[in-house]
Parts: sequence; structure tokens; C-alpha cells
Amino acid sequence: MKIVSLRLIHIRNRDDASYAPGEGLTVFTGRNGAGKTNLIEAVYFASIGKSFRTAQTEDLIRFGEDEGTILLDFSLRGVVHQLKARLSRKEGARFSMNDTKLRRKDLMGTFRTVLFTPDEMQLIKGAPQERRRFLDLEVSQVSPRYYEELLRYTRAVSQRNAALRQAQMRGTAPDIDMWDMQIASGAAYLVRKRAQAVERMNECLAGTEAALTDGAERLAVRYVLNQGEGVPDESWYLEKLAAVREEDARLCRTSVGPHRDDLLFELDGRNIARFGSQGQQRTAILAMKLAEAEFIRRETGEYPVLLLDDIGSELDAARRQALFAYLRRYRIQTLMTAAEFHGEGADILALD
Repeated sequence: MKIVSLRLIHIRNRDDASYAPGEGLTVFTGRNGAGKTNLIEAVYFASIGKSFRTAQTEDLIRFGEDEGTILLDFSLRGVVHQLKARLSRKEGARFSMNDTKLRRKDLMGTFRTVLFTPDEMQLIKGAPQERRRFLDLEVSQVSPRYYEELLRYTRAVSQRNAALRQAQMRGTAPDIDMWDMQIASGAAYLVRKRAQAVERMNECLAGTEAALTDGAERLAVRYVLNQGEGVPDESWYLEKLAAVREEDARLCRTSVGPHRDDLLFELDGRNIARFGSQGQQRTAILAMKLAEAEFIRRETGEYPVLLLDDIGSELDAARRQALFAYLRRYRIQTLMTAAEFHGEGADILALD
């Protein structure tokens, strides 16, 4: 999977600009405020349907304009496709591929990307929801069914919580059996798929961490259930939901399920959030991102496009060189931003 061309019309600080990245590493250079991150953001938006910088779609539209458009041509198994995202201050975002309309949820997995930004450090230091979001996005990009089940499960949890609030307001017992059954079924599937993904990701991590550290460190990820161990089945979740119903009714929330689980990052068997240095944590996140790209390749047959925003501030020179060597070896198309770039083997696109 490769980007052939990118055109931005009234997106951020671009009026109408086109770019043709190389098949390997392309570096967008320029002064602060030149809009380097805007290009990474546009590619990610075309891939996921959301920005990694803002929750408001209209923020991507150039100031003073009512609409903006992202046109992204990409090749997949030798065939070129065009993704179009039309952004409107009144109507939000509309998507199409080859002029056929797509719903936002159908966009997932159409054009796959892996993103690294300085904010990705929250995968280790941040709240569990950041790590769950990372894992869900990874699996969703290779499994349409997983994404559908995740949406269905999330709706069921929301409906159960709403029913608990309504029952509390009325002073009645909550009628949530239907939601418990939907949650239990969805939870069993999601956790099974997550556990499988973590197992396969660990297989990929062995190679990516070794490439960045020359084999000096061993990184692994462990899936942590909020309650229990192993990979629970549907009946286990039904029993747990029944056991906590009274407490959930009092607090108006659902306390059991994959929306409460977490990921633990371990370096040489120790929790990296507690015992890893800043440099080790940065390297671990990058190794995770490379492992994510390798996981996607193994599941789909093609690498995603790797998006690296301001990575120069996150890695020392030795590990940057190790990263570039890895990208060249596996021929992963990569878009990277940097104030300036003095390395070799990259296409440089300077922004005014």
C-alpha cells in the first residue's frame, strides 16, 4: 500500500497544494508553522476519518472557507484508488472512494496507516483508554468484523448505563437483561481478538525492538483483564455482570468488560512505565508502532503507510539511524516531518 499523490484544497494553511511522496521515506521540512504536521494530519484523516489533533472536523478547514477537500490516490496490489474526504462546516465530513460514497465506519481498513507523534508517549504514561484505543484501532484496520462488534458493544454499554440511570431516577429495579446478553457476547469476541492480536504483536516486537536497540532490550506487551485472567467466554461475562449488577445500579455504570481492560508494557520483564527511562519509553513506543505495521502486513499482505511527526525530538541520532535502516530494509513508505533533514536515502519536500 503506497500513497501516489495527495492534494489538499482549503485544508489548514493550504489553499490548493499537491504532493507526490516517494515510495520510501519522504521528509516534509520547513520552519515552524509551515504546515508540516498538517500534511500528516490530512493523510491520517483520510485513513481513519478523524484527526489526531482535534475532535472538531471543521478545524481542518482553511480559515475563511466553508469547505475543504482531501484527495488521496493510493495503490493497493497494483491498482490505484482515490479516497476523497469533503469537509463542510455545516455538514461535517463526507467520504468516497473512486466516487462511491462511504460511511465513516466503512472507511476503516480501506487505506491503512500507523501514526507516531510525540503525544504517543501517552500509550505508556497515560490512562488505560489510550492503550485500548491503540489496540482497537490496530485490530479494526485488519478486521471489519472486529470494528462492527466494537461499535455494537460500545452502544450496548451506553444503553445499559442509560437504563441504570433511568431506573435510579424512577426508583425501580433496572431492566438490563437484554443489554447484559449483548455485552457478554461482544465482550467475549473482542477480548479473544485482542488477546490474539497481542500475541501476534509480541512476535513482531521481537524483531522491531532488536532493530532499534541492537538486541540490548526485550520488550513485550501483556493484555490485562479488569477482572479475572485468561480469555473469558460469554457465560463468564454474564456471571460477572450479574454479580456486579447491584453495585453498577448504584453507580450507574458498567464495571465489567473490555472497556475496562488495559495493556501492560514490559521491558525485560519489568513495567516500563515505572522502571523505564524516558529514552527507553520513547524507543518502546516506536518499536510498538513498527510492530503494528508488521502485524498489519502479516494480516493483510501489505505494509500500511507509516506517519512520523516530529520524531527528531524523540530519538537520539543512533536510534534515528537504526529506524531509517529498518524502513529501507522493509521498504515501508513513510511520511515524516522535520525542521531539517541531513540524512541520505530520502525524498525531501520543503514547505514554504
